[in-house]
Amino acid sequence: MRFRDRAEAGQKLAGVLAPYRSGDVCVLGLARGGLRVALEVARALEAPLDLWLARRVRVPGQRATLGAVAEGGGRYVDPQAARQAQLSSDALQRFVDAEAEDVEQQARQLRGGPTPQVRGRVVLLVDDGMVTGATAAAALLALKTQDARQRIVAVGVATPRALELSRSRADAVHALTLSPSLREVSEAYEIFPALTQDELRRWLTRAREGVPARALGVAPDVGGGWWF
Repeated sequence: MRFRDRAEAGQKLAGVLAPYRSGDVCVLGLARGGLRVALEVARALEAPLDLWLARRVRVPGQRATLGAVAEGGGRYVDPQAARQAQLSSDALQRFVDAEAEDVEQQARQLRGGPTPQVRGRVVLLVDDGMVTGATAAAALLALKTQDARQRIVAVGVATPRALELSRSRADAVHALTLSPSLREVSEAYEIFPALTQDELRRWLTRAREGVPARALGVAPDVGGGWWF
């Protein structure tokens, strides 16, 4: 399955996620790209929308993914990548700490408001796609420390590796497409623009003001995208 853009992926995910519609559900878009997908899900489920910031961390001086950090203290480090980084434990810790501090600061700037309260709630963590699964893993660990009652991952496309990594940390994982050869999330989309901070803030404002869903409504249930 190939999507026209993030909005279409969100509409199709909304059909799959319809059973989660309830009063204690909140939708979090993994910033940046996941927020645009999550906007469609939140509209369709009539649920509150916010973002959750997570960032992939690369091995210093290399392109390989070391892991990811997320606001709220979520950290995931790939053991194999950590061994290949050739850094001492202290140096590695300092590097990850610096990345985590920067993410916390960016999250406050992007949100322009308080951190969403997820304690006791069902959280739908939405992203446009997962290649390594590192950012979702870090975010899931953060949401666990925030005492979310259930943590559900929903994405447009995922690799088997990312699916497995997320599945071990989430209560459920839903992906519309499984793509073993996926190297970049953009490969699954016809239109995949970079997103600015202004766009993210505008979508959050529209969601908080209760802008109704578009006339297109919710896409019908999509088969094949149901993994636990």
